[in-house]
Amino acid sequence: MQMILFKLNQQYYLISAASVEEVIDTVEITPVPLAPSWVKGLINLRGAVMTVVAFSDLINMPAPKENKNILIMKKDDQRKGLLIEEVIEILNVDSSKIVLNSDSKKKNPDYYSGVVSFPDKVANVIDINKIIF
Repeated sequence: MQMILFKLNQQYYLISAASVEEVIDTVEITPVPLAPSWVKGLINLRGAVMTVVAFSDLINMPAPKENKNILIMKKDDQRKGLLIEEVIEILNVDSSKIVLNSDSKKKNPDYYSGVVSFPDKVANVIDINKIIF
């Protein structure tokens, strides 16, 4: 399956490319008063206004120094932006390479699907739809 590999604070994450409509460079985000802390604001993407959510806030990680990309996520008729540090690449990942033992499932949140090991890094697999939709 195709997955998008991205980075946050020197850690790597994978999400299914099927849930991503497009990847854009970070644009101006208009803050929304009284919104939850994880909602960074609104963007206008070719005439469509959508909410932008900070991935770091959703998983309780420190915010990176710079967010270079926004993943435009889609589920049914809903679209939201996911603010991330940087997309690294799009990969074909064999689902049998996703490892999750029974102990780690008890300790990790619902959105955590496992890990994939690469020769030079390890990436957490995230079901982003369980977080933002």
